[in-house]
Amino acid sequence: MLTVSNGVARSILRATNGQLFSVTFTKRTTGEERKIVGRTGVRKGVTGTGLRYNPANRDLLTIWDNGKVPNAQGEKSEGHKSIPMNDIKEVRAGGAKFRIASHS
Repeated sequence: MLTVSNGVARSILRATNGQLFSVTFTKRTTGEERKIVGRTGVRKGVTGTGLRYNPANRDLLTIWDNGKVPNAQGEKSEGHKSIPMNDIKEVRAGGAKFRIASHS
């Protein structure tokens, strides 16, 4: 496992180009640790109205959760989710596992 900075982890996630990856992070609303398997660039379910906010202004990355990993309540839900970029703990992408330095 490689230890990388948060900036490198951001670059890794943006460079996945639609390939599946997993990310472990702390949810802002509840403080619980969450793991999502998903990908970026999915247009499924997009209505064209857009979000009421700019995710970049809130330091969020929007991904498509494929619903393979259950949440804390044991439910599997697929759909677009927003990940807080500052609270990322671990990323698995391209066959490699990366631990974020601030969360070692």
